[in-house]
Amino acid sequence: MGIRQICNTIKNYFEKTRTAFPSLSGLLIACSMCKRPGLSTVQSTANIVVDLAKLGIPTGTMPEGCPNMSVGVTYAQTKEIFRAIRKDASGQIAFMPGSINFAITGPVMGGATGTNINTGKICAAAN
Repeated sequence: MGIRQICNTIKNYFEKTRTAFPSLSGLLIACSMCKRPGLSTVQSTANIVVDLAKLGIPTGTMPEGCPNMSVGVTYAQTKEIFRAIRKDASGQIAFMPGSINFAITGPVMGGATGTNINTGKICAAAN
């Protein structure tokens, strides 16, 4: 079995077992954003170190007395990942026709309502 066949086998296995994350309502997303504290390198490193310990991977001094560098490596990796998300990432959001309902008020007698008839796209880049 060659490398290409192994990679295709693994890819096909995961394509069959993964399901898409369910869509959340816009109102639920908007309301929950205020409760999210944002990314924290230190907090995520601590969470990873706890998980490493649960897996039996030493996170303190090594059994033979040598200093353990795994926490430092975890911190450096997490720090770079978060830097990349904050500085290098970009997001693209699209919406389907008929997915946005709107109401118009103002000088129009009685106002008006409508639905988008085309797709739309929002692009956001990191600062």
